[in-house]
Amino acid sequence: MGRSDMAKVCFEIDSVPAVNRTIQTFKRLRFSKFVIVVGSLAGQVMEIVAAEEPEALYVCQIPQLGTGDAAKKAAAALERIGHTGPVLVTLGDKFLDTEAIEALVEGFVRSSADLALATIPKTSVTEGSGGRVFLNSAGQALEIIEKPDIDRGFAIEEIKKFIARKETVDSKAVLDIAAKHFSSPKKMAVALSELIEVLSAKPSIKKTALSPLLNSDKYAFAIDGSTYTAAQIESRCKGVNPSLYLFTAKAFYQGVSMIDNNNAQKEYYLTDVVRHLNKIDARIRSVHLEEPDLIQGFNSPGELLLIQDYIRRKKDSKTAGVHHDKPQLGPRQFATVTQWLTKIDSSAPSLRKWLETIYGKHSHLHDEKLQMLKKALTCYSKNFGADQKVVIVRAPGRINLMGRHVDHRGGHNNFLAIDRETIAIAGLRDDDNVVAVNCDPAAFKRGQFSISELIGRFAFSDWINFVNSDWVRAMLFSSAGDWVNYIKAATLRLQHKYQDLKIRGMNIAVVGNVPMAAGLSSSSTIVVATLQAGIALNNLELTSRQFIDLCGEGEWFVGSRGGSCDHAAIYLGQRSKIAQVGYLPFRVERVIDAPADYQVVIANSHIKAPKSAAAKDMFNSRIAAYNLGLALLKQRSPEYASALEYVRDINPARLAAKTSDIYRLLMKVPEFMTRAEIAAALSSDNHKLMNDNFATHSEQPFYYIRGVLMFGAAECLRARMGMDLLAAGSVAEFGDLMKISHDGDRVARPGPDGYIPALPRYDDNYLGKLIADLQSEDPPRVRGAQLHMQGGTYACSTPEIDKMVDIACRVPGVAGAQIAGAGLGGCIMVLAKKDSVDPLKKALTAGYYKPAGLEPAIIASTTVEGAGLAEF
Repeated sequence: MGRSDMAKVCFEIDSVPAVNRTIQTFKRLRFSKFVIVVGSLAGQVMEIVAAEEPEALYVCQIPQLGTGDAAKKAAAALERIGHTGPVLVTLGDKFLDTEAIEALVEGFVRSSADLALATIPKTSVTEGSGGRVFLNSAGQALEIIEKPDIDRGFAIEEIKKFIARKETVDSKAVLDIAAKHFSSPKKMAVALSELIEVLSAKPSIKKTALSPLLNSDKYAFAIDGSTYTAAQIESRCKGVNPSLYLFTAKAFYQGVSMIDNNNAQKEYYLTDVVRHLNKIDARIRSVHLEEPDLIQGFNSPGELLLIQDYIRRKKDSKTAGVHHDKPQLGPRQFATVTQWLTKIDSSAPSLRKWLETIYGKHSHLHDEKLQMLKKALTCYSKNFGADQKVVIVRAPGRINLMGRHVDHRGGHNNFLAIDRETIAIAGLRDDDNVVAVNCDPAAFKRGQFSISELIGRFAFSDWINFVNSDWVRAMLFSSAGDWVNYIKAATLRLQHKYQDLKIRGMNIAVVGNVPMAAGLSSSSTIVVATLQAGIALNNLELTSRQFIDLCGEGEWFVGSRGGSCDHAAIYLGQRSKIAQVGYLPFRVERVIDAPADYQVVIANSHIKAPKSAAAKDMFNSRIAAYNLGLALLKQRSPEYASALEYVRDINPARLAAKTSDIYRLLMKVPEFMTRAEIAAALSSDNHKLMNDNFATHSEQPFYYIRGVLMFGAAECLRARMGMDLLAAGSVAEFGDLMKISHDGDRVARPGPDGYIPALPRYDDNYLGKLIADLQSEDPPRVRGAQLHMQGGTYACSTPEIDKMVDIACRVPGVAGAQIAGAGLGGCIMVLAKKDSVDPLKKALTAGYYKPAGLEPAIIASTTVEGAGLAEF
C-alpha cells in the first residue's frame, strides 16, 4: 500500500478504517463477539479497533506463519472461553457488503453445513488472486486450488508439450515458457523452485532427466480419486474464493487443528481446511454470490479507490432510487379508498381490462371479484378512514398437481393458481404498529402488534434461531390459531431481511374466499399478500426467488417447517397455464398450457386440516423422517454419501445405479424407528441434526423412515416426469400418477364394513418382490416395479379423503384424483374432462356428502394470474 508505518487494515474506506468498517457490518447483522488476530503494528490496530469495539478479544500472531496459523490461534482462544456457536472467519483487508454476509448465513443455515464458504464470479479483477473452489456433482466443496498452483499447472503442461518431441532441450527456453504464466519472477520462484534449480544447473538438459520431475505428484491436480489438468480446473471451477467462511464451532476447531505446514514456504494456509474437513466427511457447501463487488480485497491505492467508487455508486443509487417516506407507486396502484371505489362504481375501462387480464373472460368471476373488492375497501374505510392512500393486493389459492411434500427435498411442483383468493387493502401508518382487520370480524378478530417491540426479541444472528426460540414458541402457544400470526410472519421476516431499514407500520383489511384448512393454502395467501403489501409500501425490490424464499421462511414463524412451494404457486401462477418449478436451487423450469378439455375440480371433505400442535407434530415428524432417514442412509452407504445431498438424489440416474440397487439401498434403513432407535443408530456427527429435528415436534410412537424416503424419491420422479406427460397430451397417464401419489398419503381402504386402516408396507419382503419383478423381463411386472410407480408411506390423508378419491376415480372421464395440500383433511383435487364435471359432482354428493349429512362443497376451478398489486 506504499506505507510501512500503517497496517493495511487501518487504511480508510469511505472515511472509516477498513477493519472498523468490517466490524460495523457484522454488528448491523447482530454479530456480537469479535476475535482479532494481530501481528505487526498490533498496537496501532488495537487502538483503531478500540474506538469501534472496545470489548474485542485480541490474539497475537508472532511470527506470522500464514492464515492457517492465525486461525489456529483464534481457535485456541475461542475454545478457552468456551465458544460453541458458529464461527465466521474473514481477512481484515477486505470490504464486505452486508448482502454477502446475509447470503452466507442463509446458505449455511439452509444447507445445514459444517462449513459454508462464499464464492464470487471469475472476472478480470478477481481471477488473478482468488483460489478456485472445486465442487463435486453433489455440491460438496472438495478443494480450494490457489491461483499460483493453477499457473504452475499451465506452465508444466506447456513445458510437457514443448519437450514432447525433443531428446535434449534448452534450459533457458523452458524457463521462458514458464515465465509466461507468472506475474512476477518471485511467484515463479516459489511455485517452481525445484524445476528452476534443475534447469539453472545446465544450459541444456535431456528430456529423460526432466520428465520424472514434470510428471511427479507435486505438479498434479489429484482430487477425489481423479486427476485434472489446469485447463480442466479452470473450466470446472466457476467460483473464486474471497476468503469468507462460516463454520460450526466443531468443524472450525477440528479443521484448523489439521492444517499443517508441509509446503515449501513452511506456512499454514487456511484454504487447506477444506481438504482436511473432507477427510472427516464434513458437509462443506459453497454459497455463490452473483455480484463480485460484494467482497473486495485491496493491495494498492488503486484497488482502494475502486472500493470507494463502489460505495459511492451504491449510496447514489439508494438516494436516487428509494424514498422511504412515500411509496413510489403510480395512481393506478396507489389511491385513496374513495378513489378506488369510484373507479369500481364507474366501471372504468382500465378496470375491465385488469379483470380480463387476471381472470380471463369469465363475467361471473368479474362480478364476484368486484364485490370482494368493494367489501374489503368498505371494511378499510370503516376502520381506518376513506382518505388514506392504499394498495390492493390479491393472492390466489393454489393447486399443486404433482409434487406433494417434496419441494423442501429438492423436487418439483406443477402448479396452477385458482380463482379462490385473498384480497388485502393496505395503507401506511405514522408509527410502526400493524393493525389488521377482517371482513368477517366474528370469525377473525382485530389484531395489532408493534414491529419494534417484536424486533427487540431478535437477539439472534439468523432467522431460524429466532423462530426456534422459547419466546416464539410460547407466543404461538398462547395465540394458537390466530390469523394475525401469518401477518406477523411476513412482516417480521421482512424486517429481519432489512435490518438496517425501519419497516413502517401499516393498516390492513382482509377478505377472502379460499376454503380454510382445506389444503388450498389459505394461510399462505395471507403471508404472500402481507409481504407484497409491505414491499410496495416500503419501496423495496426483491427478485421472484427472494420473495418466495422470504414467504416460505416467514411461515416458519407459525411453527411449520415446510418449503416454499405454496408461495411459489400463489406468486408465479399464470392464467390457463401450468408451471413447473424446481427447488434447491429455486428455478422455473417451464410453463405449458393446461389441457383445454380438462378441468381441475376441488371437493372439500369438510374435515378441517388442523393447525393444532398435534397436527404440526405429525407434519414435522415427517420432515424429521426425511432428514434423519437420509442421514442414516448416507451413514450406512458411504459409497453414495457424497451424491446423496437431497432425497431427490435417491434415483437411478443420479447414483448411476439400477432401480433394483435403489431398493437394496432402502433396505439399509428400517421401515419404522422410534426416537430412541434413531438416536442410537446415528453417529455423533449427526447429533445436531437430530436435536434440531426432534425440537420441532413432540415425541411420536415411531417414524416411517423407509416409507417416507420411498415416497419422497418416487414423488420427485413423478413430479419431474408429470409435465412431460401433460405436454404430450398423455392426460390419462398423468392421472395414473395422481392415483399412485395419493396412495403414498393413503391411510384407509374399503373393507367389508366401510373403510379400514391400511398403511402401505415397504418391508424387505415387498422390496424383494419389486427386485424380482424388475428381473422378470415380464413388461407389466417390470413397469409396475419402477420407482415412480411406488406410493411410499407419507400417510397424511384421512379415511374421508381416501373415500372421496376412490369415488372420484370411478367416474368415467376422470383421469385421476388425490389429496390437495399437506394433508390431515381439507380437499381433494380431481382432473376430469369438462363434460364429466357434472357426473363427478353427482357421484361425490351421492357417495360422500349425502350419507355423511354434509353440504356438497365442490368447485370447478378456473386458473388465474398469480399474486400482485391491483392496477387500474
